[in-house]
Amino acid sequence: MHMRKLALTVCGIAGAALMTATTSQAATASAVSPRSEAPCLIEAWGHYVPVVCRDKAYLNADWTGDGIRDEVFFISPPNNYVYRISGTSNGPVRVSDGKAWTMVGTQIRTTGYHRVYAATAGGSVEYSQLENGTWTPWYPYVP
Repeated sequence: MHMRKLALTVCGIAGAALMTATTSQAATASAVSPRSEAPCLIEAWGHYVPVVCRDKAYLNADWTGDGIRDEVFFISPPNNYVYRISGTSNGPVRVSDGKAWTMVGTQIRTTGYHRVYAATAGGSVEYSQLENGTWTPWYPYVP
């Protein structure tokens, strides 16, 4: 009987540690159903922010390459604006206008600029990049 309690306690501690490690690395979606009238929510650095209820509505950016998210980019309802949030921001900051349908990826350019890519409802890919502390408007991505 005592071994069973010990095993359950160890499993509970290990599960809690795994849950903490997982949620500290990535923004996590709440349990709001995509069919719900309310927007879906993600949690990042203690902030709960609304995102559109569809696949790829947010992505985690690891600018330093250490496996830990540095920023989260997300599409906010109802206008499909892209916002970002980081551990050093006081909350969501708007990146650009409402063209995004899904988030595609991030990249650090050889120039050092941070770039975020999004697909539009029409399927084209566009990007915005951080230049001198300001995010640019969306530009069409041409491979």
